Amino acid sequence: MLPKRLFAIVTVAMLLFATHECNALVVDGNRIMDQDMGENLCALTFDDGPSNFTPHLLDMLRDYGIPATFFMLGSNARRLPGVVRRVAAEGHEIGNHTFSHPNLHHLSFEQQKEQIGLTESIFRKIGVTSLYMRPPYGNYDERTIEILREHGLKLIMWSMDSKDWKHLPADYSKLRSTRGTVYENGNLRGVFLFHDIHKSTVDDLPRIIANLRAGGCQRFVTMSEYLAGVLDDEPGMLMTRHPPKTGHAALGKPDNASQNSLGDIPLARCSRPFGQPEQVAHNADDTREADAKKVDEAMPVVLTPKPVG
Repeated sequence: MLPKRLFAIVTVAMLLFATHECNALVVDGNRIMDQDMGENLCALTFDDGPSNFTPHLLDMLRDYGIPATFFMLGSNARRLPGVVRRVAAEGHEIGNHTFSHPNLHHLSFEQQKEQIGLTESIFRKIGVTSLYMRPPYGNYDERTIEILREHGLKLIMWSMDSKDWKHLPADYSKLRSTRGTVYENGNLRGVFLFHDIHKSTVDDLPRIIANLRAGGCQRFVTMSEYLAGVLDDEPGMLMTRHPPKTGHAALGKPDNASQNSLGDIPLARCSRPFGQPEQVAHNADDTREADAKKVDEAMPVVLTPKPVG
């Protein structure tokens, strides 16, 4: 009798533990912040690298004993494969940030596939594995989700944007979330967006950590650890999406791939159902795109694979 009871207890415990991890395909930074956590977790994420400044960043993260998640451009990963390997070897996580940082809203289905797929191929040749994908400027559509599903990647957004590409904040604990809220001291947690292509950001890491700790961050974690820290007692829900018309559909151009129904996408309460008005089609960083005066990525992208060193 005892073994049966023990088996039942273990089974229930395993089921409860399994529901604690966010199983959403699209993870919104603010929505996940609303979930119960046993402690204030903070995930440092760095986009657009690796760069020549990344090794110094890794040195400091190692000294602090803090893990991070790096959303890398395939073009930069191909240029600095040794840095990519070091990121993985030192316990950090790697995400796909496309090959050349285009606005995915402006690309065809095939161009999106090429941007994401080539980057995945580069990672494989280097010998590392990506777990997530973050779209440049925060812009994605139903075609992006279909491609990520094929690669087994989750789409990860953010809750706090440092806007370090523009200037360094006076106090990182006072950053406004993408909802426009500032969290009171002692309550700060979330997914923080930085860029390791900026020397000023890398050099400012000690102040970043000090500010976030003062604001309430109790433990710095990777994205996987952050998702596992959600104490959601409900299993992931199946929610039917009604994607907004974007990309070719919005432009009135036929795109057979974009017309395919994706069916029900698994979303947990840590995720915002795709296409809700609150999501604002995730043009979260369109302002940054305009301010930075980046080249309009609507032009066809020609990607020529090169050997990885």
